[in-house]
Amino acid sequence: MAFKIDENGNISMIQGDSGFITIRGLNPNKNFTVYFGIRDKNRKPVGSELAVSSNNNSYVVFKLTGDFTDLLTVKKDEPCAIYYYGLKICDSNAQREDTLIIASNDIASVNTITVYPKKVEGD
Repeated sequence: MAFKIDENGNISMIQGDSGFITIRGLNPNKNFTVYFGIRDKNRKPVGSELAVSSNNNSYVVFKLTGDFTDLLTVKKDEPCAIYYYGLKICDSNAQREDTLIIASNDIASVNTITVYPKKVEGD
């Protein structure tokens, strides 16, 4: 399964799995740095933010490793845990930063990551 992303940009995954998240719709005439960050229910950052350069492409791809997603823990007495993620694009030439709103025009909207407990350890 790796990651399942719905039409609103919400992600479902199993703790410890790795996968890719593609962000599309960037202006290919600019070289952005795109940041991906995860926070818990108390708005505390989980792990370090990931950063990728767009290299004048209209998309970027974030690789989330198993070690990174292992930080998204699920309590033993709960079926899943909910985390929140955000994306920011930065254009160093214009000294501009924009927080991206995924699949909504509502600035108050949040995008979730629903994490299910690890089922098998593997290598």
